[in-house]
Amino acid sequence: MKKSPFPEQGAYPFLLMDEEHFAGQCRFDAYTASGHGGQKRNRTYSAIRATHLPTGISVIAEESRSQHENKKRALRRLRKAIALRTRKETPLQELDARIISFVCSDTAPRMNPKNPLYPIMCATLLDMLYHAHGKISDAAHRLGISSGRMNKLLAADKDLFTAANNVRTLFNLKPLIFR
Repeated sequence: MKKSPFPEQGAYPFLLMDEEHFAGQCRFDAYTASGHGGQKRNRTYSAIRATHLPTGISVIAEESRSQHENKKRALRRLRKAIALRTRKETPLQELDARIISFVCSDTAPRMNPKNPLYPIMCATLLDMLYHAHGKISDAAHRLGISSGRMNKLLAADKDLFTAANNVRTLFNLKPLIFR
């Protein structure tokens, strides 16, 4: 098996940080957004590009005319992007087991992407898939959920589904088909 491009610690240290410390690891660039929204949008620096310095991952938010609102959106998107792109190389530990049982069980309700735990759930699913060499049934078994539940969790989010297929590609497996 070839060496993975992912760092050893994975996304968890960043995803478990409080908002203030996480924002402290980021660089924010404000700029004027183009497009619809009237003169105010084209004259104010309301669009935000957030870059997480330790990982180099960058996202933008420019929907709102409020810089503050765009910064909040960018931070939420940045956490999700880190969860989708950063895998944990080391074996799972006790903290991971608690996260798994809380967010991925068959009895857990469907999680809203705006929930602060959503990026942690995404990272957990993808890390398990990575440790199972891309095999859905093995990852689901390790999580203690059914393969059907695993498929539903992955298919509920287009970006998560794409990230799962990227993990499967690392192990030369066919991509999942979205239905």
